[in-house]
Amino acid sequence: MKTKHWMKWLAGGVVLLVLIATNLSVYQKEQLLKNGAVVILELAPVDPRSLMQGDYMALRYAITQSLQQQLQAQNDACHDSGAACVPASGTVIVELDAQRRAVRAEFDHGQILRAQDVVMKYHFSEHGLNIGTRSYFFQEGHAERFAGARYGEFRVDKEGTALLTYLLDAKGKRILP
Repeated sequence: MKTKHWMKWLAGGVVLLVLIATNLSVYQKEQLLKNGAVVILELAPVDPRSLMQGDYMALRYAITQSLQQQLQAQNDACHDSGAACVPASGTVIVELDAQRRAVRAEFDHGQILRAQDVVMKYHFSEHGLNIGTRSYFFQEGHAERFAGARYGEFRVDKEGTALLTYLLDAKGKRILP
């Protein structure tokens, strides 16, 4: 009898912890949307076969192409020499223009940030270097509307966590469903 009572308390505690963690995550995302710095990344071309797959669009960013080449070269060199490889994740410094568009990025080596700089987290995997969301989900039947997307608008916090908020057209206008 005591075992059943104890198990109920344990199950209730686990459910409570899951609810707290979920609500904390939602709160953090809401704060990021409210207070995060706006960063606009130009979209890079993707394989047309994967551009539109059902109800989502595969995304890549132009600014990551040179970073990925640097990272891949460093990774290849470390494997050849036996030296320590480049970390699979870290941060990059993204320089923004007056319209908050990314114009240049470099790996973060502890350099001092300028007013136009923003830190963004990156992750390097077999799929390449990623500093933003890899896909954008939209309502069924709206693919045509998003096909003209040229930019991704993000909200970024001080630690570099980025949240994609909108896709933008060639003129920088938000594409709404």
